[in-house]
Amino acid sequence: MNGEKPLNGIKVLITRGREGAGDFGSLIEGYGGIPVVIPLLDFKLYDDPRKDSYLSKIHNYEWIVFTSKNGAAYFIDLLEENDIPLSSLSAKFAAVGTKTEKYCEKRDVTVSFVPADFTGDDFARQFLSEKKPGGKVLVPKGNLARDVIAKELNGSGVHCDEWIVYKTFLPEDSIAKLKKVIEGEGVDILTFTSSSTVHHFMQVIETYSLQDGVLNLPAACIGPLTKKTAEKYGLHVKICPNTYTVDEMVSEMIQYAAGIDQL
Repeated sequence: MNGEKPLNGIKVLITRGREGAGDFGSLIEGYGGIPVVIPLLDFKLYDDPRKDSYLSKIHNYEWIVFTSKNGAAYFIDLLEENDIPLSSLSAKFAAVGTKTEKYCEKRDVTVSFVPADFTGDDFARQFLSEKKPGGKVLVPKGNLARDVIAKELNGSGVHCDEWIVYKTFLPEDSIAKLKKVIEGEGVDILTFTSSSTVHHFMQVIETYSLQDGVLNLPAACIGPLTKKTAEKYGLHVKICPNTYTVDEMVSEMIQYAAGIDQL
């Protein structure tokens, strides 16, 4: 047993989108684990019927809030496609999470506010308390994103619009792959990086009545919302780091694997 790596031989299901799945898989392999990569998320531009309306009043917002890297990416692309320079906007930008902030910086967007905690609920409270917005706020988002920020801001008397700029969907080819894996040799640990990955995973599991193959498996989740979603489906969340990153999730996965004799 000497010299074995901490995740030696453990099969870890990676459900996150294609972007980032490779790095996650390499991390698992580095610790001796076997990554089973089946992306359950993909994204595409959403043709919101209100797009022209939002574009026409884009200069009227005091703040633009990005809750994800995708929200920032599709929003910036839409402006470029419609010949609206980012530099022409008077709005200040906020980002939920350091990864979103870093992406904005790569696209030459200066972020003026990032909350201490990376959930919509925490963002709204801290944003209202520290920035005290007086003008309109825009939240470019995905079709499955929660509306907690808009609700909190509107409820506090701050006008907040939500613009759906991208759509999240379950890749067709991943459905058959997941079915084959669960019906076959299976996996040892499930991982979920968002509530959407949980919903799509369980959509496949319930469609093909594969519950017996997964409901007793340990699950690892990033963030309390993802954990809550997984537990609502009856999944057993054993790993949920306080820091919402894949690195921390893998670190806790190693601790979990060390604390039991056999997965």
